[in-house]
Amino acid sequence: MDSNVKSVFFLIREAVPHLAKTKGNIIIVSSISSTLTRTTRVVYSISKAAVDHLTRCLAVDLGSKGIRVNSVNPGFIPTRILRFLDGDVDAITKSRAEIESTKCMLKGRLGMPEDVSEAVAFLASDAAGFITGENLKIDGGRGFGEPNG
Repeated sequence: MDSNVKSVFFLIREAVPHLAKTKGNIIIVSSISSTLTRTTRVVYSISKAAVDHLTRCLAVDLGSKGIRVNSVNPGFIPTRILRFLDGDVDAITKSRAEIESTKCMLKGRLGMPEDVSEAVAFLASDAAGFITGENLKIDGGRGFGEPNG
């Protein structure tokens, strides 16, 4: 909870005075785990659900200051942090990730870091100027379940 919720809240609290002057926006990285649960990830899922709700609450609270607040909710994205969880990220990408994740994704492929960064860039852009309080899933449709199952 400290790293996933409190740290986000305290960082945003410190940034608000500057963001109010610049009419900036906040994009929080959450996770699809906020809506999908696994038996081994109860606390993580709860903390990410709290981040999603924090996004909506802050959008309401900070909207009058001209600050937009949104979050992105990536699905399984192979990054270097996986080395701490499972070992070699290249082996994970080719084995577990592709086998387990792509069968549940309507896009039929593994998500990549660029998929997340493109969504963040969009939310930060003027094209998203009327979007606030949203939790954007970047999961290749995994949240809908298996396409043929």
